[in-house]
Order: sequence, then C-alpha cells, then structure tokens
Amino acid sequence: MIIKKAILHIMDFNSDICIFSQKELEIGDYGTGEFIEKHLLRIMEDSAKKKGEFLEYSILKQTLDRYLSGNIDFAEFSTAAGNLLHDQISQADEPESMDFLVCQFTEESREYIGLLLLPNKTAYTHQVENGQEGVANKIIRYFTMLPGTNQKISCYAIIDTEDLSVVVCDKKRAINGDEVMVLPDKVLQCTYGQSARETVRMIKKITSEVAEEYGSNSAVAVSRAKSCIIERAEQNVPFTPSDLCEEVFHDNEVMKKTFRQKAMEADMPPKISVENPKVVKSIRSHKIKTDTGIEIKIPTEYLENSRYVEFTNNPDGTISIALKNIGKIVNR
Repeated sequence: MIIKKAILHIMDFNSDICIFSQKELEIGDYGTGEFIEKHLLRIMEDSAKKKGEFLEYSILKQTLDRYLSGNIDFAEFSTAAGNLLHDQISQADEPESMDFLVCQFTEESREYIGLLLLPNKTAYTHQVENGQEGVANKIIRYFTMLPGTNQKISCYAIIDTEDLSVVVCDKKRAINGDEVMVLPDKVLQCTYGQSARETVRMIKKITSEVAEEYGSNSAVAVSRAKSCIIERAEQNVPFTPSDLCEEVFHDNEVMKKTFRQKAMEADMPPKISVENPKVVKSIRSHKIKTDTGIEIKIPTEYLENSRYVEFTNNPDGTISIALKNIGKIVNR
C-alpha cells in the first residue's frame, strides 16, 4: 500500500468548533503514515463493508470528478466532503465529535480515495507537575484521542478512482428524528447492499429454518450451504439463491421452493459473491451447541462425511452424534 495524500479536519461539536486544514499531512512524519496505513489495511479486509454506486445526482461524485480532472486540488476536495459531513452531523440529535481523515492511496495497482470518520475517544494518561512542594504525578483525562491502530474504525467509505465504485460502512444516526446512515445516504449519496458477513448470516439462518421446518438435520443443511459458499469463493464465481438451494436441498422441491420464498422475503441479493477472506475463513468450521451444554467445533466438509461424523435420530426424539475414525485426542 502506498499513501499518496492525506488531510485531517476537526469537527468538535462539544465546543462547536470546526477546523478545516488547508495543508496536507506529512505522510513521512513519525507515526502519521503508520497510523493511516494500519487503519486502511484493516478497512480493506473488513467483512462489514457494503458495495455501492454513486447516484446520478451525487454532489460528492461531481466534486470528485472535478478533483480527478485537475480542476480543484486535494485540500479543496476534502473540504467540500468535510462540509457535506459537517452539515449532516450538526443536525444530529446527539452530534458526535470526530476527526475526518481524507486520503488517497494505491493498493494492488488500484487507486482509491478514503473517507474515514475518527470518533474522539476519552482516555487517561499521566501528567507531571513540578511545584513548590516538589514533583507531583497526576492522572488526567484526554477528550480527543484518536482510535488506536489496533481498534476498528466502523464508519468509512472507500472510492475506486477508476470506476468510481464504492464500499461503505456506517452506523445509523438520528437526524431530525429520522434514522439515517450519514455517509451513504447524505454525504456520498450512493446505493449500498448487504455486506458479505450479513449475506452469509442470512443464508445460514434461512437454511436452518427451512431444514427444521421439514424435519431435516439443520447442521448438515447449513454445512452444505457453507461448502457451497466456500467452493464458489475459491473459484471466484458468483451464485444465486436458486443455485444455493439446489446444492443444499438436492431433489426436495418443497424445501427448495420454501428457501427461495424466504430468501425473497428477506431481500437476499439475486447474485451473491462472497470475496472477503475473513468471511470464508469463518465458515470453514461449524460449531454445534447442544441443550446439554456440549459444544463441538467440526470442519465444515466433515459434517456430510459419515466416516467422520454421524447423526442418529433416536426413537425417544433425541439425537446422537458420533465422532469416528479419531486417531488422537489433544486436551486443551
């Protein structure tokens, strides 16, 4: 990753102060480049971000076009974006003080513009005072601490400067009585769908519901759904809800119909592509919890293989789980 430009604006709603910087940050300064890069790397791997596209009337898109064509400079672009953000946050029922970081960077030969909302945190540190009675060490509060590099930034937008596609992550805020997500709805004025994490969670939930509704083993059904997602992700091939239910429920037309109906009611995307490595990694194993307090974590591909795991429905309505062909047990 190469950070080309960055600028920081201050929006302190506690003191009613808004300071727009006219000068870019010195990326080479100690800690500055590292701070920005670590947050951007975490963002690029975030499974909560949603894909979107600018709407035709987006003011920010028009401003970005002017910057990319050389009609305005980076500071002017960032100030315009900051004004859009400040105008909205200032109308919030509970305005949140923050710093607004705008940056331009390249990652894997593609160039991006990043808009990062850095909420001000309260933290404690020491302060040394030297008075007439000697040295006194005190504990004081800092009210404007930025998120540490090991902390997640939950509100941001990343814009691809080549095709102007957007990924965004934000939280709902109450503005003039309405619940809105400021970044996509008001600042960027862009569309946004479900994140990869939300889509996988929806697939697991609907698959489990359909399996249980028709007396099928929900653990096996969900493992089939996970296997389908993993396989398509490894091949970098998108799939539809119909593709998924064919893989999971095979020849059971009733269950497939129910799955498609529930998927439609839940607004499952018509075309699904799970590209995030963290999401794929999270579904490579399957955790089973029983009402007796037992928890078992099993590789997803083993759940359908009776050589390793076998489920038995007992006459009394209980379920037995057999773990087979185990060569060694390690206690942890």
